[in-house]
Amino acid sequence: MAAPTSVAISSAPAEATCRPLLWLCPLILFLVIFFAGPLLLNLMESLRLDKGAPTFAEYTHIFGDPYYLRVIAQTLIFGIVVTAICIVLGYPLAIAVARLDGTGKALLIFAVVVPLLINVVVRSFGWMVILSRAGAFNWLMRALGLPTVDVMYTWTGVTIALVHVLLPFMVLAIASTLETLDPRLEEAARVLGASRARVFRHVTLPLSFEGLITGSILCFTLTIGSFVTVMLLGKTSTMIMPLLIYQQLTVSSNWPFAAAMGMTLLVIVTAVLWLQLQLRRPRWRR
Repeated sequence: MAAPTSVAISSAPAEATCRPLLWLCPLILFLVIFFAGPLLLNLMESLRLDKGAPTFAEYTHIFGDPYYLRVIAQTLIFGIVVTAICIVLGYPLAIAVARLDGTGKALLIFAVVVPLLINVVVRSFGWMVILSRAGAFNWLMRALGLPTVDVMYTWTGVTIALVHVLLPFMVLAIASTLETLDPRLEEAARVLGASRARVFRHVTLPLSFEGLITGSILCFTLTIGSFVTVMLLGKTSTMIMPLLIYQQLTVSSNWPFAAAMGMTLLVIVTAVLWLQLQLRRPRWRR
């Protein structure tokens, strides 16, 4: 009579272990169908597997043409510039969000996240109205007796619009880290004679490094993948990889080349995420 009891006891933990895995099956199936499946089809299209043996002609075309290399470089530089501006503007706002309490904090958070509540097309058209030659910005310049500035369809206008929408990601990522810090650490550094700049450099900044990296990754990946804002405010004068992919699909109807460009952009984003993982390690922080 002891044997059946032992079998029942041993099978109970196994059943408890397998049950949560069964609950994950719908999620795994969803990811396979709607995430991994399209990526696999995109890869097959870029290698032209529908016409026989795989070929890397499209990738050779991308990395062998100076124009496409320049577009890749412009995309990366654009992402770095927007991310850097978001860091410079977002860190003081994040400190204010982390230090305030009550109504002041709620109002500041609301002011920061308001751009995310507006549709991307409406927001882009709003910036077109502000930055156009007859818009509010140039009206203010004329009122001050200054020459007008042509900002529309330039890198400057696109950068301003993207910083406006991506700044909340940087602010909230850094503020969430700053709120977990013990304020007594900064107070102890001040008591020991450190200046405010030194406290920030040696205490606040290293301890908020996690949020800074997370916000930077969010801003960078969203910038190099932006399409609507860049297309409306930049046209063809600000060519980046998403616009080039759109042109190859709609104008040239070159699906294999567009697929290869999409896979190249995916590899760049993956490399950035790998870099984030490396920056999390203590030796990089030191």
